Amino acid sequence: MTSLAPIPPTDARSTPRRRSRAVALAAAAAALLLSACGSGSGTDAEPHRPATPVAIPETVVGEHISWAIDALNGDIEVTPASVEERLDQAMLDAVTGEQLVDIVDQLGAGKPWVPTSYDGTDAQATATIESESQGSLDVQASVDAEGLISGLLFTPTPAERTPAADWDELEENVAALDAPTSLQVTVVSDGDPEDVVLSVGDEGAQPLGSIFKLYVLGAVVTAVSDGRLSWDDELEITPDLKSLPSGELQDEEDGTTVTVGEAAQKMIEISDNTATDMLMAAVGRESVERALVDMGHSEPGLDTPFPSTRALFQIGWGDDGALREPWRDGTAEERTAILEALPGGPVDVEATDLVDAVWTDGIDWFATPDDLVAAHLALQALAETEAGEPVRDILSANAGFAPSVVEGWDYVAFKGGSSVGVLAGSWYVEKGDEAYVISLQSSTEDPALLVDQALYFGQAEDAVNLLAG
Repeated sequence: MTSLAPIPPTDARSTPRRRSRAVALAAAAAALLLSACGSGSGTDAEPHRPATPVAIPETVVGEHISWAIDALNGDIEVTPASVEERLDQAMLDAVTGEQLVDIVDQLGAGKPWVPTSYDGTDAQATATIESESQGSLDVQASVDAEGLISGLLFTPTPAERTPAADWDELEENVAALDAPTSLQVTVVSDGDPEDVVLSVGDEGAQPLGSIFKLYVLGAVVTAVSDGRLSWDDELEITPDLKSLPSGELQDEEDGTTVTVGEAAQKMIEISDNTATDMLMAAVGRESVERALVDMGHSEPGLDTPFPSTRALFQIGWGDDGALREPWRDGTAEERTAILEALPGGPVDVEATDLVDAVWTDGIDWFATPDDLVAAHLALQALAETEAGEPVRDILSANAGFAPSVVEGWDYVAFKGGSSVGVLAGSWYVEKGDEAYVISLQSSTEDPALLVDQALYFGQAEDAVNLLAG
């Protein structure tokens, strides 16, 4: 279920405030297959009372969700061809019509499924559906610019969660999570780390998933400041730069161009992996490694050499994992040689290969909670420069929470990350003269422990609410 993007909690709390693009559902076919085929484990043991149905809006994404519910209920005929005509190319590359029909057949055993809640935008939405025999599921869907399905995910509806009433209770809740989790809340109102409001869990370096893209953004700003790059420069999509989802640019034709600014926006807002690798190629890997130092990373050697997203896929899950041990045991020079020997062209990794956690072999990007505080502060400082003028808008395009959670805040910057066995999110928030950095990092060798991602992101949500008073 890896996408190297923030997989949003299933109550849609990561819906962007400013844009209606899908964030983490894009082409998450592996998650769809694993979640849907295993959905029986998330159902309630006791029969439900008759559900009260809600109407599904007649938006593009709403129509697709209605179609999915009708398919589960057997109200329409579903064939591989009829399924595939609804999918965008990224989904078609990751899952076949036959596989989706099998999923429909499996979940259809619980019919009738009744929609009981709906939350979303024109392009991304979550509907909760209930079955008297099978409990409830969340159906998450996203669409691309052409109105085709770019993501479809069936997951057990998260259990009801009681928000923490105070910091002591929040500390207890985080400590009780199944997957080892760190949550740190730091006051940064004067532009420097001040008091730590809360620190739970391991204070050492932990895997980040796509939060590493903060360092790429910092390297881009430095390149613009040095005159080596401008936000309007065009970058070309090539086979050697195309990565796997999350994102959109991997589906564009070779030779398509985007500006540096557009790539940076996609890298942060929708965690576009191809956009990230294009930017890394433009500034050079060494520039990103220097950004680790410049942005206050306490142990930059952990991430040196700095892999691209496609390199992570190739090392972690390519060739049956043959490169995991050499990477784990390798020196910086030996790891650099591994990176330089990786093949170009399409990444030879299937969505269904992304099963084993590889962060335990050092295949990820790593930082401490304090490192993330330093990274956010460095970016906010860069945003005050002429070269960094776009940075605040880029970082705040996706708040990582539902609008209702952040509506009382003046500014919310967010970057999240996920990989197999990894879930993380980091926020910089401002209100008046107050500013805070909140970082959540969860990692486990057992990816099943992170299935209820709403439970984990909910801890960070509680922190925001406690800060708001």
